[in-house]
Amino acid sequence: MLLTVPLLWVQIPRLPTSGHLLAHLVAFTALLVLSEQRPLTLARRDGELDQITVSSTWALALTICGPLALVVLAQGLSVALDDLLRRRGLLRMAFNVAQYVVTLCAARAAYSLVTGHGLLDIHSSFSPSDIPGTVVAALVFFLVNNGAVALVVALDQRLPALDVLREDVRVQGMTSAILLGLAPVAVVVADFSLWMLPMLVLPLLGVQRSAWVAARRQFEALHDGLTGLANRILFHHRTDRALVAGRGGDGYVAVMLLDLDHFKEVNDTLGHHVGDDLLRQVAERVGAALPDGVTLARLGGDEFAVLLPDAGAVEDVLAAAERVATVLHTPVLADGVRIGVQASIGIAHQPVAQATRDLLLQQADIALYRAKENRGEIQVYRPEIDQHTVQRLSLLADLHAAVGRGEFRLVYQPQVDTRTGRVVAVEALLRWHHPSQGVVPPDVFVPLAEQSGVVAALTRAALAEALTTLSLLHASGHRVEMAVNISARLLSDLELPRMVRDLIDARGVPATCVTIEVTESTISADPRRAMQVLKELRDTGMRVAVDDFGTGYSSLSYLRRLQPDELKVDRSFVTHMLDDENNAVIVRSTVELGHGLGLSVVAEGVEDDKTFARLRELGCDRVQGFLVARPMSVAALKVWLDSASQAGWRAAAQSAARGRGARPAGAWPDGAVPGAAAPRDLVDLSAAEVVAAEAVAADLVRAATRLPVTKPLPLADVLSFETR
Repeated sequence: MLLTVPLLWVQIPRLPTSGHLLAHLVAFTALLVLSEQRPLTLARRDGELDQITVSSTWALALTICGPLALVVLAQGLSVALDDLLRRRGLLRMAFNVAQYVVTLCAARAAYSLVTGHGLLDIHSSFSPSDIPGTVVAALVFFLVNNGAVALVVALDQRLPALDVLREDVRVQGMTSAILLGLAPVAVVVADFSLWMLPMLVLPLLGVQRSAWVAARRQFEALHDGLTGLANRILFHHRTDRALVAGRGGDGYVAVMLLDLDHFKEVNDTLGHHVGDDLLRQVAERVGAALPDGVTLARLGGDEFAVLLPDAGAVEDVLAAAERVATVLHTPVLADGVRIGVQASIGIAHQPVAQATRDLLLQQADIALYRAKENRGEIQVYRPEIDQHTVQRLSLLADLHAAVGRGEFRLVYQPQVDTRTGRVVAVEALLRWHHPSQGVVPPDVFVPLAEQSGVVAALTRAALAEALTTLSLLHASGHRVEMAVNISARLLSDLELPRMVRDLIDARGVPATCVTIEVTESTISADPRRAMQVLKELRDTGMRVAVDDFGTGYSSLSYLRRLQPDELKVDRSFVTHMLDDENNAVIVRSTVELGHGLGLSVVAEGVEDDKTFARLRELGCDRVQGFLVARPMSVAALKVWLDSASQAGWRAAAQSAARGRGARPAGAWPDGAVPGAAAPRDLVDLSAAEVVAAEAVAADLVRAATRLPVTKPLPLADVLSFETR
């Protein structure tokens, strides 16, 4: 602004005191001041908003016709007034004023240099020979004005200044060209008639309206329509920008993925409008719990993402995640319904120098997958999780072929009545014997089977084999029950009851000897259908058991609705009940609760006599665990049951532990003829041995039972069959 003092001193004597030229200058000055208060809003690719003013038209018009001092003074005062009204800081106000002073002086100098007009001349006419100078002045106006801003932004955000300027050209270039291009038109129109200037305002209003519409569309393209948060596109862009800004430093960046647990249940039970209201409130709570400078985005459905560009130590990121989890614990009131909210959170934390956007999202997704396994956890990416996930992908590729190759086998674990000592049931447990990775545990392959769609075929095959085993055991004199587990995906299949009934009828076993085991989590996946399916199963005479009881979060409410026949106390409580008072209280309370509801109670994970004795004192009905027997093949089970029926389950357990002993009469050895030496467990047979044995299995059954068998049978169905 100080520059205007000598300029005014020089140009005051040259200012017109009356006439058309004075009116000309006054009109341009008034329009400049008014237009400064009506900025145009433009949306950038990163979601931020830019503002440019229509005053550029009138400022360049005054720059062309002069005097320079007047345009500098008018523009400077207009900018200062606008900054005061918008409560911007003094430092920013000083920069904005200085920016325009330099811009206007540079534009006038360029115009004078090309046209030959004096730097401080005043004139109102405009000729075709002035057009090249006007174009150069407009170009200088844009480059100097935006270049100064780009330099400051680049220094503040640690970005390349050229990249910032290039983005300015992309966002503002066309609009600025229109505004600056109207400046010589304004000079010509004013020279013709000042009354025509209002007509020139109309295209400026059109530009302003078009800019507003474009900014609105850009905002909608980069933000989630439900919550107003950044969407996936904007989140990706800001992540890339944060990584560029951090290059060359030693800082850290973090990405946090957040997924609501049981959100589908809210939608299915209360409706999507309640789910939408829940998502909006979750977005508000999470945003309020996060520090400034982070980006919160909704990626879709019930999944949110958080970008922490200056993450600091991993402990700081974990603290932020804990704050988010804490604010979500308070129930949400949506459509008059109090809803408990719980989220699983996965975190990726990497040095900026090593990170990429895809790597951060991949690692956060892997951590989130691990967190969702137990629901409500916070997991930070670790290399061992990544290795485990790669293994899972490999297993997923092998899963379909494994079913056809017969790599899945059932093993069985007996259950003993604590009062009589009699073996009353066995539980069928599915195992995958992978040719290169060995035994794959169920908690790994069952989720994979559910994801890949193999679970229906796998469950049907397992049920068929278990019921066949039950039929063979009954035929050999062992009147035990058979417990089988049903996955969450299959429990929502309304065709399941009919399939199980058909399998039971085909094998001629009593439905009352079949127990369907479900967990609280499998029921909660789709409660309405699960209850319907279980009711139909129960109506056929089958028993229903709640497995892993106590590890869920809504056990009592589900017990009331489910009305099971049996509770199974999870091994995590039983194993340490003698040395942990909390576990002891849980086990005792579960037994009392089950008996109070008229249910039988089974304790899993019993590994020593003291635990067995304590459970018997508490009145637990049945026990299952390594103390009784480890899971075994059907052939080994037949031997074990024969031994238990003759000498008791303890003698059978001791014999199995020693790994030797004579087989009872009528028992077929595994893959050998009667009288063979040390028998092997069925699961130890090679694939070639199993195929060779199954080739003659139908003949063996036909000879032993005189039943019409027309196709090969699994070896496990035959080896324990007792001939008469």
